[in-house]
Amino acid sequence: MKSRTPRNYSGVENPSKKMADLLPGILNDLGRKVGDQKEEVFRFWKELIGEKMAPLTDPISLVDGVLTVKVKSSTLYSLLVTHERPRLLGRLQEKFSIRNLKFLVG
Repeated sequence: MKSRTPRNYSGVENPSKKMADLLPGILNDLGRKVGDQKEEVFRFWKELIGEKMAPLTDPISLVDGVLTVKVKSSTLYSLLVTHERPRLLGRLQEKFSIRNLKFLVG
């Protein structure tokens, strides 16, 4: 059985690449994708919550699929948690891989 000759093989150098050479590029790409998703979620939040409520809320983190949003008052916190959370979470999950929505008063 004849062995296969790798593409671009000149017969002198080994065509394989070291993991140490490949890993930094791959991790950079992954980091960029995660960072981009975070920014997209934050922009979408402002559209989703509406122009009246947007100044009263601030998305502060997206970690492991949990979006944390800081709200200006305890009244707004109560309204969002009690009445709006299921709708907001559903809309976020339609577009992004969000597992949970957490609110903090601050």
